[in-house]
Amino acid sequence: MLKTPRLSPSVIAIALVAALALGACGSGRVLTASFDPASACTTDGRMAGAYPDLEALLPKAYDGKIPTSVDSGRSCTASALGTLADAGVTGMRFAGATWSLGSASGLTVAVFEGTGLDAAKMLDFYAVPARTASHTDTYRTLDTTVGGLPAKRLEVLNKDETTNTIVIWPGGADGRVLVLLASDLGDAKVAAALEEFAKP
Repeated sequence: MLKTPRLSPSVIAIALVAALALGACGSGRVLTASFDPASACTTDGRMAGAYPDLEALLPKAYDGKIPTSVDSGRSCTASALGTLADAGVTGMRFAGATWSLGSASGLTVAVFEGTGLDAAKMLDFYAVPARTASHTDTYRTLDTTVGGLPAKRLEVLNKDETTNTIVIWPGGADGRVLVLLASDLGDAKVAAALEEFAKP
């Protein structure tokens, strides 16, 4: 681990939220920062502006604030796809908008696209690593709704008493899924964010 520069808790929290939301959760791998988005999906990659069509689907603001960061990318390898590869998903594009909201809290809204992708498969993508992570204390999965659509919710309590909430729901097209991931945001703010992002 690098000792310098020293990262503030807010930077660490927001980096964790972004990594969990945008495809690095299953393996913990760092995706290639620069790649050719038009090339065949054989390598993983992530950078700002990679897939403008997906980035355009993201919310432009949360609680009146623009995102701290917006980027997009793809997962093509089995190690990046994790449980999705076992479920028959051979490749996936994604985009995410992330907000840093305090010393230990953050919020990411992401859109994922892939042939055969659905909310149940995305739930497994997050739930399986949560079950096996050494920092997880307890977790539970729930059925819920977002904007009247059926959704899946994963709630994780970490051993340091921080929380992660992941809500997954259909994205309005075959193979498209929307995800909200909140770090230490609290139920009321998660509910308010879901209500805001579910609006047409």
